[in-house]
Amino acid sequence: MKTKYQSDIISHLLLSILFVIIAFTYFFYFYQFHLHFEEQLQMFLFTKSYFYDFLSRPGGLTDYLGTFFMQFYFVSWAGALIIAFLLIILQYQVFAISSKINNYHKIDYFLISFIPSFLIWGLLCNENISINILITSIIILFFAQLYLILKKRTIRWIFFLFASPFLFWIAGGEFWIFNLICFVIELFYYKHLKISEYFVLALLMIITTSSPIIFSWLARLQYPLNRLWWGPWYSRYPIVSPTTFLLSWLSIPFSIFITTILPEISKRKNAIILKSLLFLVIFSGGVFIVIGSSDQKKEKIMAYDYYARNEKWDKIIELANKKDPKDPLSVTCLNLALAKTGVMGDAMFRYFQNGIEGLLPTFQRDFVTPFVAGEIYYHLGFLNTSLRYNFEAMEAIPDHKKSVRAMKRMAEVNLLNEEYKVAEKYLNLLSKTLFYREWAKHTLSIINNPKAINENTEWEKLKKYQFTEDFLFSEQEKDQMLGLSLLHCPTNKMVYEYLMAYTLLNRDLKHFYEYYPLGKEIYYKKIPSHYQEALILFWSIQPLGLDNIPNMIDVPVKQKFIQFVNDYSSEEYKTKKESFQKKYSQTYWYYYYFIK
Repeated sequence: MKTKYQSDIISHLLLSILFVIIAFTYFFYFYQFHLHFEEQLQMFLFTKSYFYDFLSRPGGLTDYLGTFFMQFYFVSWAGALIIAFLLIILQYQVFAISSKINNYHKIDYFLISFIPSFLIWGLLCNENISINILITSIIILFFAQLYLILKKRTIRWIFFLFASPFLFWIAGGEFWIFNLICFVIELFYYKHLKISEYFVLALLMIITTSSPIIFSWLARLQYPLNRLWWGPWYSRYPIVSPTTFLLSWLSIPFSIFITTILPEISKRKNAIILKSLLFLVIFSGGVFIVIGSSDQKKEKIMAYDYYARNEKWDKIIELANKKDPKDPLSVTCLNLALAKTGVMGDAMFRYFQNGIEGLLPTFQRDFVTPFVAGEIYYHLGFLNTSLRYNFEAMEAIPDHKKSVRAMKRMAEVNLLNEEYKVAEKYLNLLSKTLFYREWAKHTLSIINNPKAINENTEWEKLKKYQFTEDFLFSEQEKDQMLGLSLLHCPTNKMVYEYLMAYTLLNRDLKHFYEYYPLGKEIYYKKIPSHYQEALILFWSIQPLGLDNIPNMIDVPVKQKFIQFVNDYSSEEYKTKKESFQKKYSQTYWYYYYFIK
C-alpha cells in the first residue's frame, strides 16, 4: 500500500512538472509577444496611494496583484514562469480540497484537478483577459481550504458569513464560487446536517451571494450591477454575460464535486486502462482548448509592434523575409523598419503593400493603431502628433489604466519640446516603476541640461527635425504634411522617402515626379530601384514614350521594363500568371497595375 502511495506521489509530481514545463514553453516561445503587449498597457507604481486606490473598489486587491505580476511580462521568460506556476498552484489547490473531502481515497482522479487550469489557460490566450482571473481563483480556493480545516460548525459558518463578502470586495464577481465549494464541503465532507441546519446554510448562501447588491447600496458603488457580478476587472472590456468566464469558474467546484460521486478507479480490474483514458481525455481536451484559444495572427502583429517599439529593425525585416506580412499594422512596422535601415526606396515593393494604410495608418479611437502610428510620426519628427497619438491611445484603454509605453514616449516628446515641467511629471511616475526606473532617473538627471540631452544622437536628430512654428496637422493631407516637414529640414531622408512612398502607393506618378527633386540635398550613391521604376513608368506614358528616357536610369532597369511592357501587352499575366508574377512581383510596376 505504501509503495503504491509513493508511486502515485511520484507520478503526480512528474505530471505537475510536465504541465509547468509545457505552460512555460507555450508562453515563452509561442506567445511571448502577447505578454509584451499586455505589459505596455499598465503602469504599476510602488506607492501607497496607488495601492489604496485599488483597495477602494471591489475586486481591487486581485487587480492590484494582477497588475503587479503583469509588469514582469517586460521580461518574457519571467511572465511565462509566473503564469505557469500560478496555473499549477490552482491545480494543486483543487486536488488538495477534493482529496481531503474524499479522505484521500480517490487520488486516482488527480488528473481532473487540471481542468480549471486548462480552461483558465485558454482564457489567458486572450490579450484582453487579465491574470486577475487566475489570482482570484487561487485566493478563493485558499479561503475554501481554511473553511475545510475549521471543525466546529458555528465557527465555520461565522467564517463563511464574513469571508464571502470579504472575497467579493477583494476578488470581485467570482466570489460566489467560494459559496458553491463550501456547500460541496458541507454536503460531502462534514455531512449529517439536520433540516433546520440546511435551512440556515441556505439562508447564509442567499445573504452572502447578494453581496454585490448589498455593497452597491451601502457603499454607493458607481458600477452597473452586471459589472459587479461578472467582474469588474477580469477583462479589459466591460462585459455583460461572459460564458467563457462562467465555464472556467464553474469548473472549479465541478472538479471537486465530480470526484466525490465517481467510484474509485484503483479497485477496478481495468484501472490502468481507465487512468490512461482519463489522461488522454483531459490532456487532449486541454491541448484543444489552448490551441483553439490561441491567436497566432495577432501574435505576429504584436511581434512587429514590439520590435518597432524597441527599434529592432533587423528583427522586423527578418520576420518579413520569413513570411510576407499582409495586415496593415504589420506592413506599417515593416515600412518603418525599411526606412530606418535606409533601404525603403530599394526594397519596399519586394514585400506586400496594401496602400496608404500600410504606410501612415488613419487615426482610430482605439489603443492599438495610435501606438503604432505614433512610432512612425516620432521617427519622422512629427513629435506633437506622436504625443497626441500616444495620449489618445492611453485614454482609449477600456479599463482606464495608464500605459508605461505612452508615458515614456510623452516624457521624451515633452523633453524635446523643452516642456521640462511636463516631462518631469511623467518621469516622476516612471521612476516609481520597476523596469523603467533607471531610464526615468537618468533622464531626470539631465532634464535641465540641453548639452547632455543632445548627447543622445536620436534626440539630437529629432530636435533638428521638429517644427519651430505652429501648424495644424491634417489627416486628410498627409503628403502635404510630409512636404512641409521636408521644406523645414531638407536633409530629413526618412520624411523624403515617406513622401515618395506616399505618392507611389497612391499611384500618383504626377506628384511623385514633382516631389522627386526635393531630395536633391539627400545623398544617394545611386537612385533607389523603386524610384527608377516609377520614373521610367512615368516617362513611358508621356507623349515621347520610351525614346526620351534619361541616362540616369540603370540599363538593367530599362531592359526589365521593356520586357515587362512586352509581356503585359501579350497578356502573359493572364496566360502565364505564376511566371509573370515571379518575374515582376517585386517591382513597382506590378504593384501599380495588379495590386488593388
